[in-house]
Amino acid sequence: MATLKLSVRMKMNYEIKTGVFTFSFLLSALCLYSQDTPASLLKSARQKESSNDFKGVIDDCSKAISLKADFDSAYCLRGIAFLKTGELKNATDDLSKTIKINPTYSEAYSMRGIVKASREDFIGAVKDLSKAIELNPTNPKIFYNRAIAEAYISDYSDAIDDLGKAIELKPTYIEAYYSRAYWQDVSGSYYEAIDDYKKVIELNPKHIEAYIGMATVKYMNGEKESACVDLKKAIEIGSIKAEELSNIFCK
Repeated sequence: MATLKLSVRMKMNYEIKTGVFTFSFLLSALCLYSQDTPASLLKSARQKESSNDFKGVIDDCSKAISLKADFDSAYCLRGIAFLKTGELKNATDDLSKTIKINPTYSEAYSMRGIVKASREDFIGAVKDLSKAIELNPTNPKIFYNRAIAEAYISDYSDAIDDLGKAIELKPTYIEAYYSRAYWQDVSGSYYEAIDDYKKVIELNPKHIEAYIGMATVKYMNGEKESACVDLKKAIEIGSIKAEELSNIFCK
């Protein structure tokens, strides 16, 4: 019996030790499997960006950078998130760090240009956006953003040219047509402004601001009757502003 009891005890000890070993092994494997990597954290950050969880983006990118100090994509995405949350200095720092790591990172130049424009450094914005275009000349949004920065420093001719390039790359770019119409008007190009406003309305028949813009241009150039027709259409869509202008223009 003594031998039997000893055997049972040895078996129990073996089973306990084996169980502990198995549990420890599985726990270690699970931890290894679930361990975050720079790539997985960046993927998580991009998913959070799509749902406007910018704090989550910043947290995930910070973790990714702690694991990979030269992770240019994580710096760039975190910089964009800082821009979205209004932390412009942090945004500038991260985007500049991205460029230092990777001098050919077009998006970093583009987004830093937007940050500079937000800080009213429009000359600096034009410089960064020009570099972004040099690296990526097929992105219409960069041309559009440079045009807006150029317009703020009264460089209307270049702004109009850039908006034209944006439209060449994206023929349905409503914002580019609308902005070009406005700056065409400011530059005294009446007919070109009208054509662009018409194109906006063709692409979006309920674009209230295009009707109002076109009506204003027509009215200032002596076409009162046609201007009032445009304002009436804007009123039908539901514009209070058009109604107020109609009371002034169309009496």
